Amino acid sequence: MITPPEELENQMKQAMRRLGASVTVVTSNDEEQLYAMTATAVTSLSLEPPALLICVNSINGLHHALSKGHGFCVNILYSDQQEISDNCARRDGGKDEGRDKFSLGDWQTGDENIPYLADAQSSIFCDLDDHHDYGSHTIFIGKVTKVISRDDISPLMFLAGNYFSRPA
Repeated sequence: MITPPEELENQMKQAMRRLGASVTVVTSNDEEQLYAMTATAVTSLSLEPPALLICVNSINGLHHALSKGHGFCVNILYSDQQEISDNCARRDGGKDEGRDKFSLGDWQTGDENIPYLADAQSSIFCDLDDHHDYGSHTIFIGKVTKVISRDDISPLMFLAGNYFSRPA
């Protein structure tokens, strides 16, 4: 028996709520604006060469910058940065709203004017290497160019619609 698409979508959402993940904020820029997006769809792809992949909905403002070939930074949030995650999870509503996403936290500017969170668990800078469209999202592959990490380990995690953390 084939499951109807809308039921399968709901089942998929419920299953993914059971997959715990580190919370990240992915940042980039274009010639006009800075972008930030909270994401859990981030994963290591390769160590040779060091690479990450991120999945971005095509309606997100960050998608615009990445589609133009701009690099990005994956900021793995520290356990006390839930407020930053919530702030960056807001939808992009207007041209200047992206700048409001940088109102909380110790944001610095890295190479190519890419913002990064200075006290994140880790910040991983990437040059855009490739991308693949799939459904409502695009998979962006970034070649890692630089990594900044804190000494202590206590990432912010997300599971079943809730934040949690546990020091390593």
